[in-house]
Amino acid sequence: MAALEDDNVNVIGVYGMGGMGKTTLVREAARQVKKKKLFDEVVFVSVTQTPNMVNIQDEIAEKLGLKIEERSVDVRAAQLHDRLKKIINVLIILDDIWVTLDLEALGIPSIDDHKGCKILMTSRRQEVLKSMGSQKVLPIELLEEDEAWKLFKNVAGTIAERSDLQPTAEKVAQKCARLPIAIATVAKALKHKENLYEWEDDLERELSGDVHSAIKMS
Repeated sequence: MAALEDDNVNVIGVYGMGGMGKTTLVREAARQVKKKKLFDEVVFVSVTQTPNMVNIQDEIAEKLGLKIEERSVDVRAAQLHDRLKKIINVLIILDDIWVTLDLEALGIPSIDDHKGCKILMTSRRQEVLKSMGSQKVLPIELLEEDEAWKLFKNVAGTIAERSDLQPTAEKVAQKCARLPIAIATVAKALKHKENLYEWEDDLERELSGDVHSAIKMS
């Protein structure tokens, strides 16, 4: 949020391994900037592993209320560029970037061209964000142990603290290796299981391997 409010920072990158909550984080950032009315427009686009320039342009245009009929990427980029320059303050969030994208080829104005255009990007790869001109690159780390347990309890509910279940619940939470997606999915899967043997069975059978087993369990 500090970076988003800093007039000297226009391109921000957030990186971390899959399942760390990057998308959740930037969605919450978008919600907060809308609440604070920091930008006139906020555009959220999921890029994905196999980005399609036309699809990304369409998604940005749609969220700006702009209809582009042209199929030429260059012409579309020029139309998007013109539309974005008319917005005094705009935040564009590009989520889940796997490879370097040419932002200007998409139609997103450069810093020199439009100071009021801010870009927030997420990726698993720090080098991708740097190659795209991120002025500030923020890592998303694994949760601390106490944070991991708190999240597990929040998702699983009061059953996780039931006296006969809590020791096993704590072991299950530890097996999730402080990874938010693993904690959330496993806790959700177990929250309606009332019997200790069910928790122990899942701990033994489903979570006996590494954290990837925890994700698979969902």
